Amino acid sequence: MRKTLLFLLSLCSFACAEWGPKDVHRLLIQRTNQKPGVYTGKLESVMDTAGLIVVAEFHKVMGDHYRPTITSANDFSWHARFSKHYLNLALDFRISDVPKHKRSGLVSAIKKALEKRFFVLWEDVGRSNEHLHVEFLGEP
Repeated sequence: MRKTLLFLLSLCSFACAEWGPKDVHRLLIQRTNQKPGVYTGKLESVMDTAGLIVVAEFHKVMGDHYRPTITSANDFSWHARFSKHYLNLALDFRISDVPKHKRSGLVSAIKKALEKRFFVLWEDVGRSNEHLHVEFLGEP
């Protein structure tokens, strides 16, 4: 009885624990691959949340085993001068490894899931650097 009670108490404390920004960021990193050199350490928490929404949409299209690749965060000196990447408010996700016939649907699903708080741009379509740029716009 005592072991059962201790187990239930520990389970409750685990289940009732609140997630903080570091936990959400860690989950994003675990659920994605990152291109070598990508720096996500200073991402704003809203981008961690958006990244997990993007991951969920990739899973709907590609299956739960698929790990999308983050190709850029705040790590690339050739973004546009006022890019949200430099403010830790943008992420790029590789899409060139998604079958061509699934890309359009994936992009539409991500735009719909992120709603009006985010701008999603499908860049370099048909080229080796094809990717999705996701940036935070703010409150609608």
